[in-house]
Amino acid sequence: MAKAILLASSSPSSVEVDAEFGRWYDEIHIPDVRAAIPAITSVGRYRVLDPAAGDQALPRYVAIYEIDDADAAAAAAALQGAVSEGRVSMTDTMNVTDHPPVVEFLTAI
Repeated sequence: MAKAILLASSSPSSVEVDAEFGRWYDEIHIPDVRAAIPAITSVGRYRVLDPAAGDQALPRYVAIYEIDDADAAAAAAALQGAVSEGRVSMTDTMNVTDHPPVVEFLTAI
């Protein structure tokens, strides 16, 4: 069982760049985050279901990073350091205005 979890939700900047956003997330972003936090043991990505919004809604995704280290504060600091130093690349296909990303670290109880 993971000792901590990084929960990250985000959306593409538009429906038109959804596939490009997904490729960036899977091929670039996840490896960058894993390099920043070596204690990550697995990652899963999920699409949030919103039946009320229908197919035209801007999709929302959640990535769950399982961390085999109870020190979530150290993992958060490592990620922030990597972002500040440019070791975690960003993309203009991510919505940072009306549906900004949300990052949370959770510890097992």
